Amino acid sequence: MKIAPKLVEPFLTKYDNATRAALFFGPDAGLARDRAKRLAALFLCGNQDPFALAELTEAQLTADGALLADELSAISMMAPKRVIMVRDGGDKLTRIVESAASCFNDAVLLIICGDELPTRSSLRQWFEKEPSVASIACYRDEMRDVQDVIRKAFDAAGIQTDRDTMEYLAGQLGNDRYVTYQELEKLITYAGEEKKLRFEDVQALVDYNRETSFDDLVNAVADRNLQALEKTLTMLLREGTQPVAYLRALQRYFNRLYAMQAQVADGSSIEQVIGSMRPPVFFRQVPILTRHLHQWKTDQIVKALRLLINAELACKTSDLPMVPASSRRLLQITQVR
Repeated sequence: MKIAPKLVEPFLTKYDNATRAALFFGPDAGLARDRAKRLAALFLCGNQDPFALAELTEAQLTADGALLADELSAISMMAPKRVIMVRDGGDKLTRIVESAASCFNDAVLLIICGDELPTRSSLRQWFEKEPSVASIACYRDEMRDVQDVIRKAFDAAGIQTDRDTMEYLAGQLGNDRYVTYQELEKLITYAGEEKKLRFEDVQALVDYNRETSFDDLVNAVADRNLQALEKTLTMLLREGTQPVAYLRALQRYFNRLYAMQAQVADGSSIEQVIGSMRPPVFFRQVPILTRHLHQWKTDQIVKALRLLINAELACKTSDLPMVPASSRRLLQITQVR
């Protein structure tokens, strides 16, 4: 059963006794984990007994085809209800879950967290068609959703800040709900008894924890600044960032430039195009975006996007190491004229 976006919150607030399993998937892994945790707590009625939660991996289940059925059938003498949590689930689990479905019962809830599963995914299709299970997509927060999360967290903690700081923070967060919560907790702790946050505080504390922690890299590439590119790329790789992640961030940015240049070609000024963006461009990003629109023409943007797409394909299909393959393409983009 596919849960529509507007019904996700009610689903996580009042447990449907007919639900025997749930699949959380999508690009926002943090949101998937958060929702899975909420559903587990709802099903267990707040029971913190460690025996009430069994965590398994896809590798464990594929190695032992009967393990999932055994876990679903197991009777716990310590906890009246149990949750089986499977991390990083994919299509290898489809047949295993399907064959174990006959063991579903009202005392055990199966929860699977997956990454981005396409519509053709067999696991996703099974969860969407079966009436006793739920499929919940977890997409990255829109700007208004991020603002709502921030506002609720700050209101609950009694934190005061101004509008510019809120807009900046909303622009930095939202790629991963777990990261968003972690960053907000850090800010609330920093505010301390004063209960106030200044723009400078927020900028210093969250500057390289955002999905646009790729902003520095994006700006270095778009500015054709080799020194800044080398410095930022080295920092990201040292932190364990995967090349595909920053390649996609660059693709999103250059796609945005392409769409804006199309409006300029239709007769709008760069200032008018930026001013019409929704959500509004954060005021400190306006001069940067203006500069890039002046520097990058449509044909150059197309060349850059081709290089980025080829770089991602190379990372996924080539025998070459991902870091050198992606780094070479970034250097080539800075040479596009």
